[in-house]
Amino acid sequence: MKSKSLAGGRKEKIFPVAALLLVSIILSGACTRNVYVPVLMPAPVDIGAHIQTVAVVDRTTPGEGAGSKQGESQSARQSSLHREASQKAVEGLVRTLEVSPKYTAVTRTAERLTTPAEKGSWPPPLSWTEIESLAERYDSDVVLVLETFDTDFMITDGGIMSASTGTPRSVSNAGDGSRSRDRGGSDLSGSRVRAGGMAGIKLGFRVYDPVNRSIADEFMFNHYARWEAQGNPLQMVVGGIIDHRMAVIDASYESGAIYGERISPLWITLERDFFTKGGRNTDFNTGVRRATVNDWEGARQAWNISADDPKRKTAGRSAYNLALMHEIDGDLDLALEWARYSYSDYRIRRARDYAQRLEVRIRERQIAGEQFR
Repeated sequence: MKSKSLAGGRKEKIFPVAALLLVSIILSGACTRNVYVPVLMPAPVDIGAHIQTVAVVDRTTPGEGAGSKQGESQSARQSSLHREASQKAVEGLVRTLEVSPKYTAVTRTAERLTTPAEKGSWPPPLSWTEIESLAERYDSDVVLVLETFDTDFMITDGGIMSASTGTPRSVSNAGDGSRSRDRGGSDLSGSRVRAGGMAGIKLGFRVYDPVNRSIADEFMFNHYARWEAQGNPLQMVVGGIIDHRMAVIDASYESGAIYGERISPLWITLERDFFTKGGRNTDFNTGVRRATVNDWEGARQAWNISADDPKRKTAGRSAYNLALMHEIDGDLDLALEWARYSYSDYRIRRARDYAQRLEVRIRERQIAGEQFR
């Protein structure tokens, strides 16, 4: 099968920005090089192709009906942390939505609605009258509400390390204000103290679609982030290094971003490779040099010629490389043809796995296309 006999396929025109992104290359081995290709992945949850504008609302302010445990026993410091952390979760969500090509406008509203529910529990859905009012006020297709939010932090481990050796040391303290010492009686004032902890975030979002008067998505989940620090002296750890506040804030931002990824098609990079050794074929080697400097069109022209080489390895590797060229160009159907040809006619085993990955990409492209209007 000659290279010129392969029919042209359909290019991935729905997301032309991919053609503008630089494809980077690094040396990966003796006969191949890695290529990182930008790919638009579909959202795990499709909230509707008609949804392009979003208004984000925080509904986690404790209300009068939230119960005494939440409203009365919570200290002012805890309330401040809860408020700051919930806002960070909203920020992480908004930033993720903003980088998705699906959404044309994401409005982070100043609305802070009260909730009648305990922290970590679902409140009743907002009324459609209120949702329609919010959607009209912010000119949005949907109203995305942070409905429930709770935080936790616990110390998981810690210890004191020798300043000279870095080895753990046991601690004792006389309790009379004297310096802490290890079991051998040595002063620990010059040692470094290590501590570890875990920040936990529990939150839930609802996506209200006022047009269809339906909840497009409702999801509650937990996110945990490990935290570690060390310092000197011990008082710094107790008073400052164990800053669980920052650990909770960072984990909150991450949790909001995680939900944003759930409902957003997003660009990622996939790792691919191409062959760099194809015998003494001049055209094959020319294609390698052109690909190395991101001259993909020039590389494709050269490999189209070397694909007719009488040596099976050279022809098969050229076909494999041409599959990659067409994937970079967005023509996944033609890329799949070349990958299958490389394996079926020349037994390039790497091409079999590549063809399977391309089949997955074609299905994902179709799904992503259905998530846009």
